[in-house]
Amino acid sequence: MILGRTIAAALCAGAAGLGVFALAAGDAWAFGGKKAASTDEVPETTAGTTGSAPAIGRASDEAALKSWCADLDAEVNRLGWTLPPCDWRRWKLGGTSVRGRPLVYAEFGNAQAEENTTLIFSMVHPDEITPLYVALQLVQWLGEHPQSLTEARVIVAPLVNPDGFYAERRTRTNANGVDVNRNFGTADWSREALQKWRKRFGGNPRRYPGTGPNSEPETRFQVRLIEEVQPHKVLSVHSPLNFMDYDGPMSIALKQFPKEYVHKCLELRSRVKAQHGGFFPGSLGNYAGQERGIPTLTLELPTADARHAHGYWERFKEGISTVIRFEVPAYVFREQGGDGGSVN
Repeated sequence: MILGRTIAAALCAGAAGLGVFALAAGDAWAFGGKKAASTDEVPETTAGTTGSAPAIGRASDEAALKSWCADLDAEVNRLGWTLPPCDWRRWKLGGTSVRGRPLVYAEFGNAQAEENTTLIFSMVHPDEITPLYVALQLVQWLGEHPQSLTEARVIVAPLVNPDGFYAERRTRTNANGVDVNRNFGTADWSREALQKWRKRFGGNPRRYPGTGPNSEPETRFQVRLIEEVQPHKVLSVHSPLNFMDYDGPMSIALKQFPKEYVHKCLELRSRVKAQHGGFFPGSLGNYAGQERGIPTLTLELPTADARHAHGYWERFKEGISTVIRFEVPAYVFREQGGDGGSVN
């Protein structure tokens, strides 16, 4: 069912020809923020070490989180964004990147709300820029309005790939030169990941899937959050393809998933006017959506231009609220093989 205790159910309409996330005015979330300035983004590949992954939710490393906030604040200022200072006490440490930077997440809402949990990722590809602003604005609002989430739980990981973000020239890949949205251990990874990378993308280093599935700490961080959080929905924010992608149960999967569950997932897809994109071994949409049956949405912002970040937040915030408030019934995943897909 749709949560309707605090806002009217949001209905989708086309947005500037996109058909994504243009929702009814009744979905009123009072968000703040100011316009951003530009930044240069020239992707390149670098090398690094292996990173580590402490247990999700362990006692936070105060020094690491304070350093993470200081670095983030400095970069936000360089981007010309006006955002509140990062509060290290809000964040939890979920691992470290290839170069040892913290991989962090924050949790909001009702931890006991077992029927409506949303997991949100951002900056999987750090040269995309604008998703970071959207995620940080969302975190700010969620922290200031806990009363709006009495029957929902939201976990946000705003900077999945920090090494690529803090590189001298921002990269799509992590410090090992791996695209961490092609590195998930999907059933088709060993058979197809490297083959498709060579044939479809001509061995483009920006899309290198790695030497093996789940080889990268940033990938394992996402996997462990999915396993620990057990989300009912996953939203990953990217740019600049300018549409909404859906991976998850569809009509052809009625034999694999309960009928009512599939219908509810398709209702969510319809609400945000999502499309089903291409198939890629090792993608989040493949891993979470196709193989595990978790409705997985990829919001593709129109550009990676930091000057437009605030406008994208204003444009898509109500759609994000709809995803958060939409209830998908629980489904128990059972390990199985299969192909899947994601566009980004």
